[in-house]
Amino acid sequence: MRPKRRRTRPLAALAAVAAVLLTGCAGTPDPTADGGLPTAAPPAPDVVDGQFYRPQTLRFASISGADEESSAARLAPIVDHLADEIGMEVEFIETTDYSSVIEGMRAGRVDVAVFGPFSYVIASSEANATALVAQPNQETGALGYKSLLITRADSGITSVEQLRDRSMAFADPASTSGNLFPRLILANAGITDVEGYFSETSFSGGHDASLVAVAHGQVDAAGVCDTCIARFYREGLADPADIRVIAESEPIPPSPLSARADLDPALRQQITDVYLRLVTEHPELVQAASSLDEPPTHPYQVVTDDQYDVVRELAEKLDVDLAELG
Repeated sequence: MRPKRRRTRPLAALAAVAAVLLTGCAGTPDPTADGGLPTAAPPAPDVVDGQFYRPQTLRFASISGADEESSAARLAPIVDHLADEIGMEVEFIETTDYSSVIEGMRAGRVDVAVFGPFSYVIASSEANATALVAQPNQETGALGYKSLLITRADSGITSVEQLRDRSMAFADPASTSGNLFPRLILANAGITDVEGYFSETSFSGGHDASLVAVAHGQVDAAGVCDTCIARFYREGLADPADIRVIAESEPIPPSPLSARADLDPALRQQITDVYLRLVTEHPELVQAASSLDEPPTHPYQVVTDDQYDVVRELAEKLDVDLAELG
């Protein structure tokens, strides 16, 4: 019989938890909240030889962004396929931000998660995460992407220097291309006191929300990832003619599918193998998950922890406390 996939919806309670985490305090979602993260780590009998952990149900987490239904619809077929391939029930958990996923993995309530590069670095430091695979850019084949600073095309803003006393939106405190690398772009332009430079700064909650906020004139500028907004344009969230890119970062390592490092190595390898075959055997699943116009041609690739040292070095340069964000 086909393994059953269960879906857990994000609630406002998770956002409140994230706010607590981002001040450096410990916290967990309300265990009574319908749709929250699981309330306890799996039982001791799931431990293999007292060292590695093999769950009866694999808990797979991803952040939803602003459009929760769209995220669920895109990822659910891959989660179903993964359950079929590994012969195990997979519980799909949606949360509203990276901090909730990191805390869930740290507490033993999340086994596998899709992270951005920066949130992976935090999770590897604070939640014992290890990178498995990542998807290349399907247009170029490059294993990575860039961060962009965007404004409205009719705003009159054409450079970073013209952003003084304007409003700026970042995506998520743990976002690589929506927070960390935009701050690097600003620092390279001589803007180190970010909050003092702008009239207002905010966290939108996601790249989609940042794009929409700029398109609708709610903020003057935002930091987003190039592959994200390409997908959002295809989904109709904004008209590319309305958006101007005023700066871009150097290449960023890719967003990895990651697992807790104490997960049974054989199960980690099973999961890795499923993803390595996806583009070849089931391109339609990847096309739907990534909202691609054409079937993908570049398969997932294995990634290793040391590929994210550049992100660690940047966080250190910008004096970012990983423990505070995790």
